[in-house]
Amino acid sequence: MNGVEKLKEKLNNGERIYSTMLCEWGSTRLPGVLKAAGVDFIIADLEHGIFNPENLREIGQASRYADIPLVARVQDCEYHCISKCIDMGADGVLIPRTETFEQVETAIKSLRMYPYGKKGVGGACMRPGETIEEFNRNRLLFIQMESPQGIDLLDEMLTRYGEHIAGVIVGPNDLESSMGYPSFDCPKPDDTYDNYIRKVISVSKAHGKSSGIFMGSDDALKKWHNEGMNIHWVNVELGMIASEARRVRALINELD
Repeated sequence: MNGVEKLKEKLNNGERIYSTMLCEWGSTRLPGVLKAAGVDFIIADLEHGIFNPENLREIGQASRYADIPLVARVQDCEYHCISKCIDMGADGVLIPRTETFEQVETAIKSLRMYPYGKKGVGGACMRPGETIEEFNRNRLLFIQMESPQGIDLLDEMLTRYGEHIAGVIVGPNDLESSMGYPSFDCPKPDDTYDNYIRKVISVSKAHGKSSGIFMGSDDALKKWHNEGMNIHWVNVELGMIASEARRVRALINELD
């Protein structure tokens, strides 16, 4: 069983999953390091980070070599954004700002080959010896909920397209922005924001889907894990380096 198949099994069983994101650093050493640290899959950020479909190839090859799944957060939900990332070796995509049925349909058609979609064959999209049926089964589609509009349609999205969706992930900052809050992680006047995230959890569970959220702190990780999320998308690569540097600085300061 390869890394993608193991991840799929965890997703289907609602097991604890650990992920982090690469935004600023494309070293091909990172997939192996993160795999050894217990990370279940890596997200490469093409939406806000340094990656593009062309330079994704090296990190895609390194991820395949280390047998850790690589999921590309694409710039937008369009065929060329999705298909090219798979051609460069990504094992799946994360679709930002998902809030329409049309987006999900486009993502499926761009990610899957016939009979489910119209994905063309090229690049490193196929693993050695992989059949078309295995390809269609083993490329992962995650949808990112970042607005009340998307969350309100999530139940119907999963009803229509659930067989193609591997998991549902909340983008907390964009959700805050779309709800009109003045700054990120600011105090909220009521439970409306948290209740939208809880709705993602409950709807996902009702459809047998794993759910998660970006967790930029230990407190956020514990909070949303306790609320029922099992995809722990924790920090980004530079944030992890900074966290470890602060830990060592504090340790040095405590020395006699």
